[in-house]
Amino acid sequence: MISAALHRDNRSGFGHARPLWKDAMFEFGHATHPGRKRQFNEDAYAIDAAAGVFVVVDGMGGPGHGEAVAAVARDETLRAARLGVPLDDAVRRAAAAVARYLAQHPVAHPAGAALAVLRLAEPDFELAWVGDCSILFGGSDAAQVANAAALPCSDAHAAQRPSATALLGLGASDALCIGLRKGTLRHPVAILLCSDGVIEASTPQARQQALIRHDLSAQESVEHLLLDALAHPARDNLSAILVRLRH
Repeated sequence: MISAALHRDNRSGFGHARPLWKDAMFEFGHATHPGRKRQFNEDAYAIDAAAGVFVVVDGMGGPGHGEAVAAVARDETLRAARLGVPLDDAVRRAAAAVARYLAQHPVAHPAGAALAVLRLAEPDFELAWVGDCSILFGGSDAAQVANAAALPCSDAHAAQRPSATALLGLGASDALCIGLRKGTLRHPVAILLCSDGVIEASTPQARQQALIRHDLSAQESVEHLLLDALAHPARDNLSAILVRLRH
């Protein structure tokens, strides 16, 4: 069965959940799968519910390299975000860590990583992303959709510079094209972080259902979303985290 192939163990730094909002229930779900084309998984993700930090990383580099780069980016982003470092700086620290890893472990093909990171601190949220990992909102903030294709970099000039890079590990960390968004959340709200494989393989209806259905838990909703993606070609790896705040 397809469902037996879903995994929730490609992660790091999972803390014990605690209420992040005084007047809202907080829950999250998460899952990953290599997809239908590959036997290896170059995605990685991390959750620290106590710190309100959620990270999804999509690595690139081939077997033995892409997953290592993704893990380095994941762990460094989580480490910095836990310390309260601004998320654009956390991403740059991750890029520097990836560059150090690649210098120590040369690869024959280009290697790097896209990522999306969310940090919650009542009543605010902070997002950062590099590359084609996506962040989708549902509920009170349903009009907000964040990804590198839809919103500009934090540095408006970076996208116009030939040296600007869209993946951690490719180019200098200070030339990264980092998307940023900050704001105040109005619950109920659902936030989906996912690798580009999920966006490419799943249907818009499945993504919308993951964000708006409340008769399923967040974990069930994530698993339904990945099962929908697996019902299609799903050529890339699939990873998603769904975070919900509701009354």
